[in-house]
Amino acid sequence: MKSILLTSTALVAFAGAAAADGHASVDFGLSATLGYNDEVDGVGEDGFFWEGNVSATASAELDNGLTAGAYFEFTVDEDDDTANNDYTSDLVSSDFVVSLESDSASLFYGDTGTAANKRWASAGDMESDGFTSGNDSAALRGDVSFGGVDASISYLVDDANNTAEQLSFGAAATFGIATITAAYQEETDYVDTDGDFNADEILGVSAAVTVANATITLAYADNMTDDTQSTGIKVAYPFGPVVGTVYYVDEGDADANYGVNVAYSSGPIAASVDYQDDQGTEKYKVEGSYDVGNGLTVLAGALNENEGDDVDYYAGATYDLGGGATATFVYAADEDGDQGDEIGAGEYDPGVTVQVDFTF
Repeated sequence: MKSILLTSTALVAFAGAAAADGHASVDFGLSATLGYNDEVDGVGEDGFFWEGNVSATASAELDNGLTAGAYFEFTVDEDDDTANNDYTSDLVSSDFVVSLESDSASLFYGDTGTAANKRWASAGDMESDGFTSGNDSAALRGDVSFGGVDASISYLVDDANNTAEQLSFGAAATFGIATITAAYQEETDYVDTDGDFNADEILGVSAAVTVANATITLAYADNMTDDTQSTGIKVAYPFGPVVGTVYYVDEGDADANYGVNVAYSSGPIAASVDYQDDQGTEKYKVEGSYDVGNGLTVLAGALNENEGDDVDYYAGATYDLGGGATATFVYAADEDGDQGDEIGAGEYDPGVTVQVDFTF
């Protein structure tokens, strides 16, 4: 645990003061969704649902060569069931990042990734490379580039105690046809309820080379807290409109992980087939779409996330209404109740969903 003096308020104040004589720009984005879903077995939206999102992106070129930046996102989701006034809701801040950047170094604070997660390159589904990728509190991360090396260091920020927690480091270097990456995070007693937070001490190294159009990645990860190791190899090879990827990960005393993915994209057709054996559990997905023309795209998929369970599936269409608006009609079935409201690549709700998305 380390005391931290640079808070979000201080960084924002510094960037704002420095930008006083700079050239600033502010851009706003707005998106909205209105739809209807007939929930199945208590999963889904159960009627009409809506969501709005407002984002603001600001940047300023400072006189000292730095660029100050800020990104904020606010979400309005559904109506407030605790109030007697329908279609009212509190405005929730969902993402924020403030930054100072130069050509060779940058500083980020907020909902930004950790250093290890930013630089790490795995070789398939590795059980021991669970670097922290998300957290409830903010992260403070510094990036630097020199020669062919890109390196980062970060801490998670415990706002309640004003301390820096879990040192994280990551680096990637390119030497000719090879890219070498290294990542490390320390063990911590800090408690974070985010599902992407991991308190363990983890070390990882990997190397990737491109030979005859094939990209080969070798990686090793060591979870020193749990005393588990993963050693993997992954090969990706494009041929025409198809990209094939295979991987195999040795997990020591545990079952090995391996998988195959084939993705096709040409003209109006896009399709993918994915198979994985994850710790002895077989998983597969078959998904595809076809651009009929005139803004209409049909899509469908079938997936099985647990060995022996029934096949889940979805089918439907999207229609481009123009002007940043898209209509979607989908029927999805979660036959074994293991997908929740995230069926397929589009993360569809079970049952019939009709919705319109607007982007302004």
